[in-house]
Amino acid sequence: MGIMRMACQHYGLILSLFVGVLANYWLNDFTNSTDCSITGDRVPTPTSQPPNEFHPKVNLAGKPLKPKKVPKTFVRPRYYSTELGIRERLFMGIMTTESTVRSLAVAANKTTSHYVDKLMFFMDAAGAEKAQVINLRLPGIVGFVDAREILKPFHMLKYLTDNFLEEYDFFFLTKDTTYVNPHLLLDIVKSISVSQDVHYGFLQPYDASLYCSLDSGILLSNSILKRIRTSLDWCVKNAFSDSDDDNFGRCILHASQLPCKNMTLHGKPLETINVEGTGLDDIGKLGMDNVVSYFPLKKEKMIYNLHLLLSKKVLDLSNRKLDTMERLIDSHELAWPPGSYPPKIPASRFDVSPWQYFDLDKIYMTSDFVTVNMLVGAEKADIMDIVRRTVNWAISQYPELVYQNLVNGYRRFDPSRGADYILDMSFSDNMGNSIIKSFEICKELGKVEMLPMPYVTENGRVHILLPLYSSDYQAADTFMTKYAQSCSQVDLTFLILILLYEPDAPGKGHTGDVFKNVKTRAVELSAKKIKDCKITWISIRIPRIDGEDAPMEDHLVYFAMMDLVSKKLPGDSLILLTEPYVELKSDFMNRVRMGTIINKQVYNPIPFSEYDPKLVYVNTTIPNKPLEIHKNSGRFDVGNIRHISFYMNDYLAARRNITYLPVVKGDKDIVKMFSSF
Repeated sequence: MGIMRMACQHYGLILSLFVGVLANYWLNDFTNSTDCSITGDRVPTPTSQPPNEFHPKVNLAGKPLKPKKVPKTFVRPRYYSTELGIRERLFMGIMTTESTVRSLAVAANKTTSHYVDKLMFFMDAAGAEKAQVINLRLPGIVGFVDAREILKPFHMLKYLTDNFLEEYDFFFLTKDTTYVNPHLLLDIVKSISVSQDVHYGFLQPYDASLYCSLDSGILLSNSILKRIRTSLDWCVKNAFSDSDDDNFGRCILHASQLPCKNMTLHGKPLETINVEGTGLDDIGKLGMDNVVSYFPLKKEKMIYNLHLLLSKKVLDLSNRKLDTMERLIDSHELAWPPGSYPPKIPASRFDVSPWQYFDLDKIYMTSDFVTVNMLVGAEKADIMDIVRRTVNWAISQYPELVYQNLVNGYRRFDPSRGADYILDMSFSDNMGNSIIKSFEICKELGKVEMLPMPYVTENGRVHILLPLYSSDYQAADTFMTKYAQSCSQVDLTFLILILLYEPDAPGKGHTGDVFKNVKTRAVELSAKKIKDCKITWISIRIPRIDGEDAPMEDHLVYFAMMDLVSKKLPGDSLILLTEPYVELKSDFMNRVRMGTIINKQVYNPIPFSEYDPKLVYVNTTIPNKPLEIHKNSGRFDVGNIRHISFYMNDYLAARRNITYLPVVKGDKDIVKMFSSF
């Protein structure tokens, strides 16, 4: 009864399950058959595919395909200015002639060249040869083979578009019979954006003129000159006027579709003055305000007089500005003394002067290779003096403050003005609150004193001293071989090998002489060369000191070595002390001669030291070529002081001041030197 009652209650659920099972069985039976006959009998599945069925094939030959156009590797230019399109500001081109190049052109050069970025003169080649312009001190003269006067402006444009289009923002073109006010011209150029199309000048005096006068000067922007470049052929073909101004203006108008406009400065119109008929005595009566150019000038003296009058006016204006600034300075209380030099602006990232952090005991990052140094001696005294002076000044300005301690300190040497300091100091006020104040201090350089230096030449003989130990044979052999090969070029040199024997090492006359191979090689190479390139040696045996071997690389060994060498060389000998692991070149020897001055200066170059080739050339063959000066191959070793040149007389004079070390006259005296040190 219970089962029947449950079936009646869940009749719908049971029916649904039964229908679902039946439907699943039927669907499986249907999907397993590929075809059905009309009678419903199942057709057997064929064992092979129909003959017309498509079989896809994948072709992998030549895959993946390479792009037909290989993208070019982007190579960044050497300078930021090239990549950013930064150009110089102003180029001035002046047309001259055979009759005026030695007078008016020279005057224009003297009065204008130091104001503009580039100044060049243009004339015909035949006239330049006749005038012997090669003897003139002009910055640049371009001669054109085509002597037709009517085409000279277009030859000038062609030369500019071919050579200077990517180097200057503005081009000012005129003739040598014109004096240009350079100060006003620079003000005009500075007031114009480089993105602006500029075709400025002064319109010709007759009515409705669209062209400016070359005599007054024409200012063109870089963008306008680029448009002219593609229209120069049209300009030459349509140069049918007798006037240069019309032909030149027609060319610019056709190329740029921009008519010439009169020059202005900040909206204020400017002028040009025609001085035709004006005498030399009347030059001073001409107006100077807002005048860009004066033309035509027949004599160079008129150019000089105009420049003199204009320079006086500019000088008076500068003096008035200085007086105004002085009154302004006197009326205000300034933190910096008047006339202090501003900090140096680095030209590139390589010129940035680094700041060094310090406290009262240590200073950090004094170089790329030193992390921290203790403050001692003069450096500590300098910083303590700066701190003391800063505290005194701060208390004088803020009497309510009491100095507690130095929080942070920064120091930088600026070669343009001196040592800069930034100090963060902790103070406490009357309420006991802690206050941190920052101070900027500059310890300026003293007055610069020019020291006269004697004249030196590159003709002196250099005595190369090469200290060698018994383990240096391979390096010594390489050094002597290269020296012998370059001796004909490195003239007037004398190589002296300093053979340093250990106390028990076999020496001269012994079959096991540790330097026998070095001596044999020296004799062999010296015999093949001319008499000015000789190789000799001096033997020094380092004795035992108190029963122990003396340190071979001790600085006292070098004193003993120089004392013994000084007995064999004259006092005016130029000495170069070096080591066998060095490559000497002719230019270096010339630097030794020029950098070493008797009674004045010694030469102690910082060498470029090579990294271990086994580390630099990992998994590659070590190249057999001179060492390349590159950051990946080595570094400048500021701690290497083993290369120094001096005159023997200077050494002897300094040696006499070292009285606590006895002079070494023989090998046995070396013991006395070590004992007295």
